[in-house]
Amino acid sequence: MGAWLSTTRPRSSSAADDAVDDATADNVVPAQTRIPLGSNPVVLLADADERIRQGLSAQLAKYQVSVVHCADGAAALLEAGLRKPDVLLVSADLPVIDGATVLRLVRRRLSIPVVLGVGPDDTAQVAPALAAGASACVARPYRPREVAQLLSLADRGSRGWDQPLVCGPLTLDPSTYEVRMHGMSTARLPLREFQLLHLLMLHAEKVITRDRIRAELWGEGARRSNTITVHIRRLRERLGDDPHHPEIIQTVRGVGYRLVPPSS
Repeated sequence: MGAWLSTTRPRSSSAADDAVDDATADNVVPAQTRIPLGSNPVVLLADADERIRQGLSAQLAKYQVSVVHCADGAAALLEAGLRKPDVLLVSADLPVIDGATVLRLVRRRLSIPVVLGVGPDDTAQVAPALAAGASACVARPYRPREVAQLLSLADRGSRGWDQPLVCGPLTLDPSTYEVRMHGMSTARLPLREFQLLHLLMLHAEKVITRDRIRAELWGEGARRSNTITVHIRRLRERLGDDPHHPEIIQTVRGVGYRLVPPSS
């Protein structure tokens, strides 16, 4: 999986840290997390700390998410092959086989989202993990809403999430999380930008309202009025779209945005 998603920053439990700006922390989960109804998502959680495993399992049950957990990397590889979960969440400091190695081995065999749990002492592993194919990195101990939000990576049914999208020379492949322009890979896209581009490409040439974008990607979590504007600007930059006279992602003033396939 060409992991083109960003990472949340490991943080303390202080109230100030809880108020992370959605426009700068792309994987922060909104207050109202939207879980695909009827999909019965399964998370495979690999973590050596039994308290973390039990606690996260209990919390995710509130989101109607099932959790299968194991305590080391060898068991994680076995369970991933047998169960083929919707998301694999593996801590960086797993015993027997470390999380980064589990990530690389799973990437060779399965095209499922793999998320690395990063503690305060594991920050050096973030960049290599993303380069090796991690779908995202999240702070550990985990916040249930963050993990639940990552299940959007596995929402492959009603929205055709697993189907490659092609808009002229622009291509997006959800199975590998790869975006290409004229055959060349773009810069890495954080999670929200990847989801935003997918939404726009899925409805190319049609206007997507800001309200719909907010509902699809953030629920009630887009607290700042400029959150969508910031993500659109960043996405334009990554696609090489002129920020002053955009041709690919066009603004429909007062309504929303429209993606126009770039010229070949």
